[in-house]
Amino acid sequence: MNPSPIAFVSYLCYVLAEGPVYRSGVVLPYTVAISRTESPDAALRWLQLQAVRIADLLDPDPRVSPWVTASMRQGRVPVPDAPTEIRVWSSAPEEERAARDRLARGVAVSVVIPDGPDRYTFAIHPQPHASLPQRQQHCHHEEMSRECQHRP
Repeated sequence: MNPSPIAFVSYLCYVLAEGPVYRSGVVLPYTVAISRTESPDAALRWLQLQAVRIADLLDPDPRVSPWVTASMRQGRVPVPDAPTEIRVWSSAPEEERAARDRLARGVAVSVVIPDGPDRYTFAIHPQPHASLPQRQQHCHHEEMSRECQHRP
């Protein structure tokens, strides 16, 4: 009788920035951050933290920035900018719920937020791995793998 296979999925998480290279007319992507995790919860947490980090690098959040005075704060942003859109997306419960549902079905999650000629992509891609029979799961080398296959 064959042992049951072990299902294993990891999650590739990344943030890309794309934009024109100064005075060249060429648009290139740049990997801002990348991570891999074995948990969809950890993947979403990582992506949300990266979103806040990048939004704060682009434009510090006026609600919490120590250098923004009361007279500089506005009730509403007149025109939503990319950092504001990134913050809204990363903290929206309905967006998180939708992302969790997609990841549970093995479907990638991706959002692209434009910022003038630039754009930021926040993504998580489930990465299925080949299943191994349970008795082979700890075999790391080809020779050891053969030994594991022959063990009772």
